Amino acid sequence: MQSIYFSARVFFAIVLTLILYSPGFAGNDSKSVEMETMTVTATKSEKNIDGVSASVVVVGQKQIEKMGAVHLKDIFEKTPGLTIQYGTFPAASSASKNSISIRGLGCFGTLFLIDGRRLANELPSYDLDRIPASMIERIEIIKGPMSVLYGADAVGGVINIITKKPKKGLHASVDVEGGINNEGEAEKGTASFNIRGKLNTFGYIFYGNVSSKEPYSEKETTDTAIKISNGSDPFISQNVKDSYDVDVTYREDSEVYTIGSRLEYDIGAIATVGAEFNYFHEELDGEYRSKFFPAHGQKFLAFDTPVHSTDENERLDLSLDARINAGTDLSLNFRIYRSDYEKSNTTTAINWKDMGYSNEGDSEQTRMAMNADVVFTSYEAYGVHSLTDSQLLTIGGEYREEERRATIFNNEGTLENRNIDCKAVYVQDEWQITDTLNAIFGVRYDDISNACNENTFTAGFVKKFSRLFNLRANFAQGYRTPNIVELYIRKATPAGYNLGADVVEPSIGKNTAHDLNPEFTNSYEAALSGRHGGFNYEIAFFYNDIEDKIQKVSMVDYFTYENVSDAETKGMEASIGYQVENGLGINLNWLELDTENKKTGKDLEFNPERTVSLNADYQLNEQILLCMQTIYTGKQCYAEGTVDQTADDYTLVNLTTSYTFGDKNVYEIYGGVNNIFDEDVDAIIGSNVGTYFFAGLRASF
Repeated sequence: MQSIYFSARVFFAIVLTLILYSPGFAGNDSKSVEMETMTVTATKSEKNIDGVSASVVVVGQKQIEKMGAVHLKDIFEKTPGLTIQYGTFPAASSASKNSISIRGLGCFGTLFLIDGRRLANELPSYDLDRIPASMIERIEIIKGPMSVLYGADAVGGVINIITKKPKKGLHASVDVEGGINNEGEAEKGTASFNIRGKLNTFGYIFYGNVSSKEPYSEKETTDTAIKISNGSDPFISQNVKDSYDVDVTYREDSEVYTIGSRLEYDIGAIATVGAEFNYFHEELDGEYRSKFFPAHGQKFLAFDTPVHSTDENERLDLSLDARINAGTDLSLNFRIYRSDYEKSNTTTAINWKDMGYSNEGDSEQTRMAMNADVVFTSYEAYGVHSLTDSQLLTIGGEYREEERRATIFNNEGTLENRNIDCKAVYVQDEWQITDTLNAIFGVRYDDISNACNENTFTAGFVKKFSRLFNLRANFAQGYRTPNIVELYIRKATPAGYNLGADVVEPSIGKNTAHDLNPEFTNSYEAALSGRHGGFNYEIAFFYNDIEDKIQKVSMVDYFTYENVSDAETKGMEASIGYQVENGLGINLNWLELDTENKKTGKDLEFNPERTVSLNADYQLNEQILLCMQTIYTGKQCYAEGTVDQTADDYTLVNLTTSYTFGDKNVYEIYGGVNNIFDEDVDAIIGSNVGTYFFAGLRASF
């Protein structure tokens, strides 16, 4: 906690220095240009970001282009305040699948939206390489519990990816990019396009994306052991090796194809109706060390053994929506969407031929297959009503249903069903009390089939003293119900053998079945912010008090999920930006994070104690832009089996540049180098492909 206070003092000293030396500080700043950044995610009504009590970050299209981003993952890796966690993802085909945690509340506590629609079916996160950056208009990130508006999945925060919309005329863009690391590995190529326009009352957009990645792996040596279920087997004991060399895949071999469209029609000034579809197909391939692998009909169990994993997945999303202007002070919003996801994974033990199991019949016994069909359906409706000139009331409700049919719910490998549904209603009141003081209050009721019913409440205030000093305070409640992965799934993964809390697994001689309660969070936040000309800053202190924290717990032969009693996360987030008139812009972002399991006194897993980033961009002339980013990630704790470990800190330096040309600068060549000093990153937190070079061409018409 002392480091948080020290960092706050340092940050305030920097702020004060820049304020005093800011041009025109002593004079009249009425000519200063104030950027009005709008958000719709935080309140479900369009609102200036300065008037929202929640902590909001908006990443706009220009910022995305400066990053040299090609996919959504590129954006998140270079966006301050987001912790990309790798070791917590219990998936196959790669040892370092990514997920995102906000303020230490875990990857399962972050809700992803695309244009307000939930990204469901895949847990704990969406594969971030599927969405091309060229399709994104902006990303709104809400930090802290947003359960009042979005329900149980938003205990840590909400990330809403807002795509480009139809606009008058005909517009098109094409983006082609490729990259490779300094060792000739991790080669990646991407091509995307979008066409959009609006003719009178009819609007449309069509888009597509193709992405291909060669694998990045690191050679490791296993410490293999075999456990025989019935006595001993001399043949296995004599033929199994104590160790195997394996090229562990940290970025899998993949092919991803995506197409989609949105059509919308304006019915005069009364309503706008729209329809969307999105389809993707992907193939993934990789190898890793399986900490636990049941084999040959579970006659023996292998520990720390090499396996090969393949995925073939596809998904179809369909959506209908309508916005009705029912008068000058009332708007009604309706949406129905459905997602069908089919997943097929096969994980096969490598080198079983050394144990005499090389024929086709036996190889079937050393293979684990997972097939899953998931259907997610959601019905949403809400209205926004201006009660008075100073009060805006939002009332809404939703019904969600997830139907999952998979082979990983039992030991026989047969398809079995698990269903979850949720019904909810909510009310939010935005009240402009005075010209300089506004407040937001909200309450929500959820009825979820796999948990008890729950009420959540939020209240926030924003007080504007001047352009330089705005104070906001926020209290929010959030809760998270255990999901299907935490409850029901049994699956070999790079992190070990995943056994849900409701799973009974006789093969390891353990009964893991136990009750798993929802976790509940009370969140407190206070922040000070301001801007003056090209200068802006914000510093926020937060505290999250968590009851019945759900966390992965490592055993000797497997890992499962338990309520680890109570926990807390607290810290400070600070940002400061300065735009110099000669085209130079500097932004410093600083996160201090302290997490604790109150029962053991230990840190929660995979939460860096400090993250600092410094971004600088320089507009050399109308055509050339230069950017540099330095990101420091502090030490973080994790459990290796039953032993506590600490991953080392590291610093990455990235450079990007772009050159625009042609009539109205419609063409852009961009490129850059990530991790120019070839900094190593511990394998447990995702490894790193090393120094990575990339270049691309973007055209917009």
